[in-house]
Amino acid sequence: YQRRVRGKTIKQSLKIQKRFHFNSTLKRMSVIVSKQDANYNCEYLVMTKGAPEVIKDMLKEVPDYYDSTHKEYTLQGGRVIALARRSLGKDVIVRDVSREAAEKDLEFCGFVVFSTPLKKESKSAISMLKDSSHYVVMITGDSPLTACYVANQLKIAKKILILTEHGSDWRWETPDGSVVFPINKADKSYSLCLTGPGMAYCVNEESARFASLFDELITRVQVFARVTPKQKEEVITTLKAKGLVTVMCGDGTNDVGALKHADVGVAIIANAPEVKPERKDVLEKQNIKQTILQQLENNKRDRKSQVLERQKMLEEKLKQLQAEEDTLVKLGDASIASPFTSKYSSVKCICSIIRQGRCTLVTTLQMFKILALNALIIAYCQSALYLDGVKFSDGQATLQGLLLAGCFLFISRSKPLDKLSKARPHANIFNLYTILTVVLQFCVHLYTIVRLVDKCHEIEPRKASIDLEAEFAPSLLNSIVYIVSVTLQLNTFVINYRGHPYMESLRENKPLCYSSLFTAGFMIILTFGIMPEVNTEFSLLVLPESMQNEVFMALLLDSVLTFSLDRLLLIICGDAKLKPLY
Repeated sequence: YQRRVRGKTIKQSLKIQKRFHFNSTLKRMSVIVSKQDANYNCEYLVMTKGAPEVIKDMLKEVPDYYDSTHKEYTLQGGRVIALARRSLGKDVIVRDVSREAAEKDLEFCGFVVFSTPLKKESKSAISMLKDSSHYVVMITGDSPLTACYVANQLKIAKKILILTEHGSDWRWETPDGSVVFPINKADKSYSLCLTGPGMAYCVNEESARFASLFDELITRVQVFARVTPKQKEEVITTLKAKGLVTVMCGDGTNDVGALKHADVGVAIIANAPEVKPERKDVLEKQNIKQTILQQLENNKRDRKSQVLERQKMLEEKLKQLQAEEDTLVKLGDASIASPFTSKYSSVKCICSIIRQGRCTLVTTLQMFKILALNALIIAYCQSALYLDGVKFSDGQATLQGLLLAGCFLFISRSKPLDKLSKARPHANIFNLYTILTVVLQFCVHLYTIVRLVDKCHEIEPRKASIDLEAEFAPSLLNSIVYIVSVTLQLNTFVINYRGHPYMESLRENKPLCYSSLFTAGFMIILTFGIMPEVNTEFSLLVLPESMQNEVFMALLLDSVLTFSLDRLLLIICGDAKLKPLY
């Protein structure tokens, strides 16, 4: 580098001779450099950078403005790094200089302040998570004042108390120091920010009396600042020990332990784009690239100088486009440790995982309900037929299987909604809502089947002798039980399909909606004998007019009752509640 001394330009060079690498526990790094002037005289210097509170203890003389300046910028959300130096003289054996010897009696050089604006998607993602019955906690290695500023901007917490050390005493105080509370009497109207040193003090053997306090307060802490990788891991394991399900999102090596121990770990790539690019932009770039390639191909046939210059320009533009497409994305240790890795740098990927998870969970629960009800309906219908020595024909069984298979297929292909809801699905099938709705719905279905079978026996009495090995022959009982069986099974699909607020509604799930309407219409045709040849094709009798209305009204009443029962239970106990942390 060059420097001017008394109007003259003097060339000097700096060369790194030894490095003391950054350590997350020490929160600093240093290098020993040699400074050589124009006369080849060599002087050795120690240059250090790190957290302001750490560098402060290493300074030979601390400026009066040190704390106030540092606090001023951190309160504004800046990331502040302190710089310091010391001359080791000329006659030094660099390899023999230890870190402890180098990093002492330093001369303060100034602060470097980094502005870290929030990502566009972060605020909306955090807001969505909080509105969908989740607790959001920030765990960072940054300064507590910077962390509190960011937490306030993201609305993770509003009024915050920071556990701060004052000599041998620890106390809770606001970022500006205007409000103070004793360590064991923090006001519950405030959110808490626990620092790494404060956390270490609470779990230290010498302060064992505060260990239980830490265990109580950890669920109130919404910001963890200046924590080490080991402490991040400890936070996650402690929250899990309290029965909480944890989702950890991180982008660095310091997050590996926490990502590994969380129930769901998501690694985000720091230098990846925040959001997925628009399809229109991608297609436009592809078209430009294709045009350039085509022009380059045409230029190869012409050797004129102007064309060669143009070809060179096109090649440079092609390289720029290629560089934009091949954005450097390096998968670090965080990606190796976590089960999920996001292509983008935004925390909105957490919302996507929760949306997909809720949709999958609700689909699984409703499939269990539908399978349970269908199994009970088929079992009783088969029993009613068996007692009269009647069974379904092969054509009837095949038709029933095809109609219901379509419903099973389409119900499992429901897509989650774009927005997370405040309601939370139950975590397992053995809950009050699922058990009650299955039992009560089957009671209604059972009453419908028994009533229609009795009506059938009034018109067509049971035979005196029953031959279970006889060939299949169409009968009134077979026709009624078949129509009732298929309709009630369709009923279970339509009524027990959950839809909003977790997935597409029945109307939005077009394949399921259309297949349900087709099956319902087909059953109406069979019930009223609108197309007698269809009944004949599937070995069904055309029902007497008196039974047509009886069957239709019974099935309609069954649908209304089961729908009303399910929705009433859904209101009372259909969703899980978010348990309060304290």
